Amino acid sequence: MDVFRFRRKLEVAKEYSLDDIPVFSSLSEAEHKLIEKKARIVEYKRGDIVYQEGTQSEAFYVVISGRFRVFTEKSASQGETLFFLYRGDHFGEISLLTGQQHSVSVEAKSDGIVLKLDKEDFLRLVKDVPAISLHLSRSLGHRLTKSRELGGRSREVKIAAFYSQTNSDDSIVFWFDIASRLVRESSRGIIIVDFVSAVPQVIRDMIHASDITSFDLRHMEITKEADVRKCLVEHPNGFYYFHVSEDQLAVEAEKKVSSILTFLTYRFDYLLLRLSKEINQLAFQALKQSDMVYVYCPPDLTDLAACSLKITEFQQSYGFSKSEIKVIVPLVKGSKRLSHEDMERVLGIRIFSVLPSPQERLDRYQATVRYLSRELAGMLVGLVLGSGAAYGLAHIGVLRVFEKENIPIDVIAGSSIGALIGAYWAAGYTTEELEEAAQSITRGNMFFKLIGFRDLSLVHQGFLKGNQLVKFMESYFGDLTFQDLRIPLKIIAADMFTSEEVIFEAGRVVDALRASVSIPGIFRPVQYKGNYLIDGGVLDPLPIKALAQMGVKKIIAVNVLANAEERIAQSRLKDKTKYEQLRSIAEKNSLSKNIASMMYRLRKHYSVSTFNVIMNTILFMECELAQAQESEADVLIHPEIYEGHWAEFYSGAKFIRAGEEKAMEHLGEIRQLLAE
Repeated sequence: MDVFRFRRKLEVAKEYSLDDIPVFSSLSEAEHKLIEKKARIVEYKRGDIVYQEGTQSEAFYVVISGRFRVFTEKSASQGETLFFLYRGDHFGEISLLTGQQHSVSVEAKSDGIVLKLDKEDFLRLVKDVPAISLHLSRSLGHRLTKSRELGGRSREVKIAAFYSQTNSDDSIVFWFDIASRLVRESSRGIIIVDFVSAVPQVIRDMIHASDITSFDLRHMEITKEADVRKCLVEHPNGFYYFHVSEDQLAVEAEKKVSSILTFLTYRFDYLLLRLSKEINQLAFQALKQSDMVYVYCPPDLTDLAACSLKITEFQQSYGFSKSEIKVIVPLVKGSKRLSHEDMERVLGIRIFSVLPSPQERLDRYQATVRYLSRELAGMLVGLVLGSGAAYGLAHIGVLRVFEKENIPIDVIAGSSIGALIGAYWAAGYTTEELEEAAQSITRGNMFFKLIGFRDLSLVHQGFLKGNQLVKFMESYFGDLTFQDLRIPLKIIAADMFTSEEVIFEAGRVVDALRASVSIPGIFRPVQYKGNYLIDGGVLDPLPIKALAQMGVKKIIAVNVLANAEERIAQSRLKDKTKYEQLRSIAEKNSLSKNIASMMYRLRKHYSVSTFNVIMNTILFMECELAQAQESEADVLIHPEIYEGHWAEFYSGAKFIRAGEEKAMEHLGEIRQLLAE
């Protein structure tokens, strides 16, 4: 049954931006407004059925938040799960465009929100907005493929194109390494389809085959099993290689490319297409059916400029959004390299990875390969570490559980203290080393380690310069850059004049951290590109959106900020503890009781300091923002810390213990998320 908890125009909910949805991200502002007028957001509760198999199609849906299960058969309890849909995924269009009944059912696996376009509005939009037609045409043919080998069952098939500005051996090895890793991550059928004219020697060496038969479009037929089988070559790591000869570029040959890909989707779950440097007619047909495109571009200025033109073509001619294009820039030994920012400026798009060779940095190379393969497999797990001053030490306890239980984390986003703890872990420090770093700060040395007299600043810019804190962080990170990290990391800061969120993902890690921990009024703001940055938690204390925008499907968030009920309970606990202490003292000596009572009142009076006023005000505000964002996480971990203070960086043990205990409580939920 279709249960609508609320229906309202999309424009009412400004937090749901069409720019964050791949199918709409490449559209113009006018086209966005057109969609906003027609679209509705609909809330579903866990267990609600969006639509059932065998019913008539009535709308097009896009997942805004939550997880949705696609299954077959009439009963949700008995149905066979085919796959899951996450934020940014769309569904319902196949039945709308074909005029058939729904061949599957969709159930809300968690509380979630979808964007809904009614049938008439969707069909009119497809007709009037070419970019949407291009996007849908690439996925319509293979999203749900009927497989004869699976007895007619439906399954999801993914097609990814690999474009290289150079046909170097390194680029080929990189693509083959992704296929090898994808076998390990997914245990599914994988094939590399090569549209480059000649089979290079490096491929023959990797496959251990001196003679590879190409599929000749002039003389071979895809309908003949014998013709196909003699061209399939198995790689030792468990995937297949299939080379297509492009000698003949007749119209009939172009049609055969579409037939080849359709034929292979019946037998393989992942098709990895290697394209020629020049986008010829065969590559054109291949791109029309691809879900993603990976661009491998050397850091040379000429190559970057040429790649920029291709990227624009991929967006305008094929409907790829920026999130569906991954740019990899290999480090070329001996070449003059532009800065990361300059390369992105030339390309006009974010660089996913500046890739070292395996010989130079095997760990970084393998991390990139692992990430891209898990992304293709839909297995990316993101971790969000929220702000919260000393309470954020609880993040260490959460990470300790992840280490012990081998919970895979592919990317981290953090604000303020969450960014700092996340950076430590992403850099390769263990939680044991993190705890040692936390315990090195005591009540006696905290001032000199994190502040110091020389760090005091003119009050109109902030009480502290932040130089001592930078020195402390540099003792662990040095000149480490984001590209040196073991796990991809996003650090959040805020522009104090424009209220824009600034996401750091390149450059020196310490510089990004200094911006993210710039508590307003306490630390000096950080100058950045002519602007001033402050604590990221002021705008985004729980930066789930930063990961959702990059296509991460499974997100675990840790919110350490105490809500109003918890703060009240914390205050009452302190008063109760103090009352019991006074009563105990009174039983021994009434004078001691009066002195202790007076000291308690004095401490409470002087605790209303400028620092406490600023910090508590910020923490109250951040808590409200974080609570509004919590529902976007697939698993939320909220350590309950009833005894503590925002400045107790010297009391790490109790915060770490609280994080560990709460993470253990959610371990079953996390494992269920990973298994989906």
